[in-house]
Amino acid sequence: MKTSVNILILLLFSISACSETVDSAYSTLDVAKKENAIRTGLIPEWLPDTSNQIMVAYNISTNEKILSFQYKIAEGWNPLEVCKQIAPFDSPKPKLNRSWWPEDVPGNENSTPRHNFYTCENGESFLAAHPKVGQAFYWNTKI
Repeated sequence: MKTSVNILILLLFSISACSETVDSAYSTLDVAKKENAIRTGLIPEWLPDTSNQIMVAYNISTNEKILSFQYKIAEGWNPLEVCKQIAPFDSPKPKLNRSWWPEDVPGNENSTPRHNFYTCENGESFLAAHPKVGQAFYWNTKI
């Protein structure tokens, strides 16, 4: 009986180790590039050149990620160049959660949308961008 319990405990630890989430932060897009965050797919290659304060949470086993970044509005970045605009309630909620992720992304019935919402990469990812503040949130649904 004791052996069965030990095997069960070991199995539970193995399963929890497989769903590890890694957090990364980059002060600028240039720093992220130097650390290969774009080449490895951690960060989309289409982020604006002025992206900064980039924060990422990435689940190794599911490939799901959430990302936050700021950018200079004066740069004139237009998400429609890479994504398609959707209604605020047409995107799923990410499974990952971090303290820096806003409660109103994606849009929900308890909040008035502050962001413009987009679907990217053939519907596998989503973007919420606040055009007046220069802040955006990106997440994917890859599993």
